[in-house]
Amino acid sequence: MAPRLYWQIHKLAFLLEKRADESLKSQLSIGFAQYKVLEAISQNMLSKQNTIAELLDQTEASISRQIKLLQKKKLILASSVMDNKRARELSLTDLGEDVLRQAEETLNVTRAQVIGGLSYQEQSLLQELFERMLIKARKKNPKS
Repeated sequence: MAPRLYWQIHKLAFLLEKRADESLKSQLSIGFAQYKVLEAISQNMLSKQNTIAELLDQTEASISRQIKLLQKKKLILASSVMDNKRARELSLTDLGEDVLRQAEETLNVTRAQVIGGLSYQEQSLLQELFERMLIKARKKNPKS
């Protein structure tokens, strides 16, 4: 990949995340990192912290920090697993589900501001290309 394209992808990802973070903080008092954890828990109810970390390609320590913040805000529940006192199953509270729904609406507006100028076909192509790149980037040997 040409260095310039690599830089552009990095810069776009950074700016998108920054805008998303600012929008969510100003409207819902949660950051983008917290939103990602809420979304992952929503899609994988009763998952454990390590599963959420894997899904988000993050460390368990960073997920643990977000979980503590979300618990303080009463957006998630972390229940102990009977066989393992260190493992905790995660689920959204009713308030957490409501905040997640509002966050998705907020992010749809933010997304439209950034890529709304692209046609539906361009957006679909962009999404397909990014999905292919993500799959390849997650492989242990990206050359294959």
